[in-house]
Amino acid sequence: MTALADLVQKGIAAHRAGQLAQAEALYRQVLGSDPNQFEALHFLGLIAAQRGELAEADRLVSRSLAINPSTADGHSNHARILRALNRPQDALASADKALAINGQYVDALVHRCNALRDLGRPADALSSIEKALALNPSYVVALAARGDVLARLGRHADAVASYDRAIAVRPDYAEAHNNRGLALHELRRFDEALASYDRAVATRPNYAEALNNRGLALHELKRFEEALASFDRATAIRPDYAQAFYNRGWTCHAQARFGDALAAYERALAIKPDFAEAAYNRGHTLRGARPPRGRAGRLRARDRGQAGPRRGVLQSWAHAAGAAAFRRGARQL
Repeated sequence: MTALADLVQKGIAAHRAGQLAQAEALYRQVLGSDPNQFEALHFLGLIAAQRGELAEADRLVSRSLAINPSTADGHSNHARILRALNRPQDALASADKALAINGQYVDALVHRCNALRDLGRPADALSSIEKALALNPSYVVALAARGDVLARLGRHADAVASYDRAIAVRPDYAEAHNNRGLALHELRRFDEALASYDRAVATRPNYAEALNNRGLALHELKRFEEALASFDRATAIRPDYAQAFYNRGWTCHAQARFGDALAAYERALAIKPDFAEAAYNRGHTLRGARPPRGRAGRLRARDRGQAGPRRGVLQSWAHAAGAAAFRRGARQL
């Protein structure tokens, strides 16, 4: 083994152990001697992705793939990064490149599914994820992604069943518990949805999106003070969480606490000035309008014509799009 190859292996070992600073230093040492060393470039890009530096991750991984375009793992990783950059068409192209090299690459099929879902092609996404599960029936990320696609298709009961399969394999899968709650929410099974959100938060106490959704389930159950406490926990974790402030306003509005509702909508608008629903509800609050009867849930086109304030916003989790998803390199770390 050459000295550079030894440094690469040491970098991979540190990377696998979660010692990102040490791994980065070793990869950069390699690149100082050979700027075109594929693995050092590629893994350095994955470190950038893990840190949320997605533009830099794209730059480094693109450079590595220009050097070695024949790695399915590399294109699959690039698909993850491009999806996280909200570039689903490019993510789809990268997943397809990975599959052209290895048509049975399960991770690439999952990334292809997610990109197709983002592009509004849920039927094609379902076909892709079914292929992934035919190859690996117990792959929890694929099972959860299948649940997401089924929910997008309006098949919420089937989505719950898919999340249940994922949770059976990995009981601490917080995102699957959260998205299971969303599907139950759509089925108006609010007590069960609340239980799923509670499981998500028990697994990950700082899971702001699950706390937001938990608040909406509590709102539907008319447990308004508990709902407000849940929204407050979400915004304590994420002070820039416009949707949670908006939902706090919705719950205050439901209690005719117009001053508190106005303050919450204004916080949401300060964070997200183009938040049309918050602006709409703020206008109703200023007029002292009471909310119509109805359920909090996802905003739909039919909400646009209502005379009262618009409903709360549920928050899902996009599988394999976050920094925690970037765990593999051009070969297994």
